[in-house]
Amino acid sequence: MNRRKNLFAVVSALVASTTLGHADLYMGFTTNRIYRQAPDAVNYREGSFRIRLFDGNWTYDAGCPLNGSAAYYPPSNPLPPCPLGATGYLVGGDADNDGNRDDFTYWSVIDVVPAFYIAPNRADLCSLYSAPPSELPRPIGAFTDLTDTMYYNIQTEAVTEYRLTDYVYERPYTTRGEMDAQVVTGTYRFSYPRLGDPETKVVIPVEYYPIPEGRLKRNNVWQGHYFKKLNGQGLVWQGGFVRMDPRLPNTFEWEGNSYDNIFPGTDQLFLSMSRLVAAPAGDPTRPIDATAQTYYPGFVAPGTSRVLLQNPLVNSAVIPPGMIPIVGPVGTPPAGEGMLRLALVRNMPSGGISYDTSGRTYELPITFVNTYEGWAAVRFPPGTSAALRAPTADPDKDGFINSREWTANTNPMNAAAPWPPAPALAFVQGRSLRSTDSAASGYWETKHQKTVNAWPPIQYQYEFSTDLQNWSVVGPDNPDWAVIETEEEIQIRSRHETLTGKGFLRVKETTLPEPAPEVVE
Repeated sequence: MNRRKNLFAVVSALVASTTLGHADLYMGFTTNRIYRQAPDAVNYREGSFRIRLFDGNWTYDAGCPLNGSAAYYPPSNPLPPCPLGATGYLVGGDADNDGNRDDFTYWSVIDVVPAFYIAPNRADLCSLYSAPPSELPRPIGAFTDLTDTMYYNIQTEAVTEYRLTDYVYERPYTTRGEMDAQVVTGTYRFSYPRLGDPETKVVIPVEYYPIPEGRLKRNNVWQGHYFKKLNGQGLVWQGGFVRMDPRLPNTFEWEGNSYDNIFPGTDQLFLSMSRLVAAPAGDPTRPIDATAQTYYPGFVAPGTSRVLLQNPLVNSAVIPPGMIPIVGPVGTPPAGEGMLRLALVRNMPSGGISYDTSGRTYELPITFVNTYEGWAAVRFPPGTSAALRAPTADPDKDGFINSREWTANTNPMNAAAPWPPAPALAFVQGRSLRSTDSAASGYWETKHQKTVNAWPPIQYQYEFSTDLQNWSVVGPDNPDWAVIETEEEIQIRSRHETLTGKGFLRVKETTLPEPAPEVVE
């Protein structure tokens, strides 16, 4: 395994005119930002500016399970898994680029390419040489030395010490305004110490190109990336989330990427939907759960899986039905809140050894809902006519129309299929907390299962009547009955142990109007 592959793409061709052309001399200029869309704004969440330069490389056998051992190991017998044994001793460095030092460990090294042009262990001589006019503080120093010190051919008498140059500078940004003011497009030049003569400067230029930022109004004109529509309609928000039923095809549309800020030859666009951390539920600003399997595409765990779109200039993508796992009985959508993520990844060459490797992530909070259309898509057999699938149809002639079968999640094509039992009023005996206490009063109760995550929303109300003709809503101030409601059910409970007179209870389900789509300026 080439240990540099985790950092940047391998340079396969260099500009012929460069005087620094070398396959293992590389500098990456990276700006990263994450934006999360809300009903009224596209919010900046975090960002960073990073420079990474390395000169030299080493390759190890990724199939050897003993790599990173603190003790020497010989060649395997019988072969494999480590036919070479430990051929390298890493005195200092981070072999797998996970941010943790791997000092004083043995590795099955296949090859070492020494530093070619930049001196190692002199981070004090690394600096920003010049940059476009901006508020970026000058001079920039404080580079971190990540140089690898490798002893190679340790099984022979000709052990060789290699120092593989590796420098990094990183600056985090907590506000968009500060990053906009400091990191601007244009040509940057960085100065490094020359191998063999560290006091001599080696200046490496890089061009930072335009890239789509999150939507913002500048000079009274909206510009930047923005999720615009779902299934051809303006986004409908509730509680900071956009609703979607994963049992249906869902087409997301956005704007803001064009030939002015996208380079099809070097840019890639990825789509995924990640899970959020569990708490606090209902908060669209909570972070991504990086340890959980992605909702879409849910093929790889943890959440590393994503879909490469056809080209970075597309302005829409479809999440097909069946790509997000459904948990529970047939017809039940997955419950949960996720984050749609559109990631733009750049690898733009800028001279023989420098690259613009910037990235942007645009996020849209999503919550899953239970629509009649999604329920019908999985409940009706393929080929069922539109007339039989209509909400008002009753194809199995059991007296319940399809919309009622949906709210009860029953089989609309089988009259003999089980139906939820009718609710009955039952007495609950009062209990005392201690044997010395008098028993608490009992009460009468009944409950009704709700259609969870129904969209459009369904309002549930208990009504009371003495003649089955005139009905009144049981409100919170009713002297005889109390209503208790959760996400799964609505329950009514008598305030008294004894019921008097004649009366009837029923649950009224009212489909509420769907909120109007968001108006896009």
